[in-house]
Amino acid sequence: MNVPGFRWILIGCIGVLVLFQSVDVFMAYRAVLSSSPPRHAFRPLVDDVQDNDLLHMNKLMTDCLAQSETILSGRYMQSPLLRESLSDDILAEVMRCPEAEVFLPIGIRSYGYCEDAMAYVKFLETRAMPMWVYEIDFHIDGKMYSYHDLCPHTAVILMNHYWDGLPDRHDFPSTKKLILMPNVEMYELQASHYHRVDYVLAKTKDAYQRITQWYDRDDNNRRNTSVYYTSHTTSDPTVLTKEAAKVDPVTYSAAPRNWENLTFFHANGHSTLKNTIELLDCWSSRPDFPPISIYSSDGGSNDTYWRHLRDGRPMLNVQYHSGVFVTPPIYGKMMLETSAIVCPSISEGFGHYINQARAAGALVLTTDGAPMNEFIDEASGALITGVGARWTGDKVLMGPGTEFNVEHELICDTVDRVLALTPAERSTRAANGQTRYHEQQAYFKAAMAKFRRLLRQELTPGRNATA
Repeated sequence: MNVPGFRWILIGCIGVLVLFQSVDVFMAYRAVLSSSPPRHAFRPLVDDVQDNDLLHMNKLMTDCLAQSETILSGRYMQSPLLRESLSDDILAEVMRCPEAEVFLPIGIRSYGYCEDAMAYVKFLETRAMPMWVYEIDFHIDGKMYSYHDLCPHTAVILMNHYWDGLPDRHDFPSTKKLILMPNVEMYELQASHYHRVDYVLAKTKDAYQRITQWYDRDDNNRRNTSVYYTSHTTSDPTVLTKEAAKVDPVTYSAAPRNWENLTFFHANGHSTLKNTIELLDCWSSRPDFPPISIYSSDGGSNDTYWRHLRDGRPMLNVQYHSGVFVTPPIYGKMMLETSAIVCPSISEGFGHYINQARAAGALVLTTDGAPMNEFIDEASGALITGVGARWTGDKVLMGPGTEFNVEHELICDTVDRVLALTPAERSTRAANGQTRYHEQQAYFKAAMAKFRRLLRQELTPGRNATA
């Protein structure tokens, strides 16, 4: 049997299915969107196409967080594929052989990495792969093939240092191209990771500057690695809230945001780098501040909250929720209703929760340090100024200035500045931040299309570069 011929027969069949699926999706979305309220003038980049993108990203996020070792495809209406799925379905997906795919092992299928991976899956028009895909054999007409036999030109995107030994497998081709998505602040990333890859995708301008400068020094670029600033994007759970409100308006309809009588919001999950402790210290010292809702699941923040109560500070303006899980539509509703979202990060690889805060249309307060201040400035939010860089020694390969001391007094000072703004000024800044979220997503979408064309030209010269 001729494997390439079989591949194109399969792809042709898949193309017919995708055509019918696309028509179904288009008609369904048209029906939904036709009943939507008019767009606001301050969101000029939001159109039906981008709304569909946002809905699709949320669907991918749901699949990523709910499923474990599955193949997650960026195609509309494609269900996740388990190892136990029909072998014909797995083979059909594998033989699409995109220009690049994301390696997403089970150990990192959590919020942050699902956000990173699904952005690539969506806008590179690709898929996320578990380890088992690279381990199994595929039987075609009595012959046995490995994954790499079927997709010899598909590059692999590796997330930080979570490689799980994939490039070191005995059957991993030496010619297979590797793409690194680094969070430059991570201690675990070593020179060997950067030396091993062919392409690096920088999510922030700060990362791009650090990485390119590093490759320019000390014979670091022996492999002639290419670095691209692509920016990045994040899902927007408020889209799910608005969709859910069409079915159940009592539960999911958000109350109008109040720019005069402010409310604040903060959620850190399990992360200690979101600086929830200092935020609690700030609010405990200022009983005159407006109310803040805090959702946290880390032990240090919980200890801090109860310590303040034991010390006689009742914190009546703090609604503290420890270990409480809320669904994405409810989470989106909270962000739609709150006036301001406080994100006093110590460090970020990208800043997904800052980006979601912008997407929600809230006024965002965040740290005046890279990359946080790439999202927000004084025209689109409020920066927590006066922060100093933490000493990290030689732990960070890409240099110092990736972590910041954000003391509670500085957070309080920034809140005071926000309180001194007029309601119109607060609203305008928040609207600017929301617009920039959509502009950044449009930039990332274009960057992914360009990168995909580049890979097609460089890795598969026999294919049509304009397809």
